[in-house]
Amino acid sequence: VESVKKFIEYLSKMGYNALMLYTEDTWEVENEPYFGYLRGRYTQAELREIDAFAKSKGIELIPCIQTLAHLNAIFRWWEYQGIRDTDDILLIDDERTYALIENMFATIKKTFSTDLVHIGMDEAHLIGRGKYADINGMRPKFDVMTEHLDRVCKIAEKYGLKTVMWSDMFLRICNNGDYASKNPIPEEVAKKIPSNVKLVYWDYYHTEEQIYRDM
Repeated sequence: VESVKKFIEYLSKMGYNALMLYTEDTWEVENEPYFGYLRGRYTQAELREIDAFAKSKGIELIPCIQTLAHLNAIFRWWEYQGIRDTDDILLIDDERTYALIENMFATIKKTFSTDLVHIGMDEAHLIGRGKYADINGMRPKFDVMTEHLDRVCKIAEKYGLKTVMWSDMFLRICNNGDYASKNPIPEEVAKKIPSNVKLVYWDYYHTEEQIYRDM
C-alpha cells in the first residue's frame, strides 16, 4: 500500500489524473474466499485506503481486473476447477463464471469511488478451445468473445459501472492473429462490439512510431 501511495505521489507531480491498478486475482472479492488466497491480495480496506489517498492527490484510481483470461492462479483451487475452459481462461456460458464476475463488480462498487472499471479480456488466444468446445462444439472465437463481453457489460451496468477493455483480441481476430495490422476492423465486426464498452490499445512490441499511429 505504501509503495502504491508513493507511486501516486509521483503521478500527481507529473500531471497524471488516473491510475489503473492491475490486479488479476490479487484483490479481495466478496463471497470468493479462494480468489487470491495466499497471493498477497489487497484487502477491501487497503483498496479503500489507496482510493482515498489517490483522490486526495487528484488521481482517479481505476480497478483494472480480468474477466476472461490471465486468471491461471485461481485454478490451483478446486473451487474454480469447474469453470476453467483451458489454460488461464474462464469457462464462458457457465453460470458459476458469471457469479464470480458479479461478485467482482459488487466488490468494486463498494470499494472504489470511480464508476469506471477496466475488465481486461486480453490475450485469451485459446478462448472456446477447451472445455467450452467439449460442451458446445467448435465455434468462431469472435462469436464466443462478443457473447461473453455482452454479458459481462450487462452485469457491470447493473452496478452502475462503465467498462473499458484491451483491444488486442478484436484486432487479432480480425487480422488472422496479427496485432499490428493496417487493416481496419470490418464494419460488421465493429457493429458487434457492445456500445457500452470502449477499446483500449496496448502494445509494447514495436519501435516504429508510424505503427502506433496506424493502430
